Amino acid sequence: MIEAPKLARNEAGIATVVGILKQRFGERLQTGASVREQHGHTTTWIENQHPDAVVFARSSEEVSEIVRACAEHKVPIIAFGTGTSLEGHVNAAAGGICIDVSQMD
Repeated sequence: MIEAPKLARNEAGIATVVGILKQRFGERLQTGASVREQHGHTTTWIENQHPDAVVFARSSEEVSEIVRACAEHKVPIIAFGTGTSLEGHVNAAAGGICIDVSQMD
């Protein structure tokens, strides 16, 4: 496995947004290692670069709310549908928040 280049992380912004989203989404915001690893896993040569948190959105309004919080604090957003990325699309090279849309209608 080849190590991917490291990008600068916005530690303060990430911590702020995780706090905001945890308060708003409760248990639908996950920071456990196994959930984060699953949401950063690809079948490429790139190492797993998991997000700092995963939010399970249930509506487009919730997605908008998450995106606004991340944009305000300059935190990367990673979209996650079914997790079938073959090219590293779900890797969080600079950390960030993964928005899992699997619970949306």
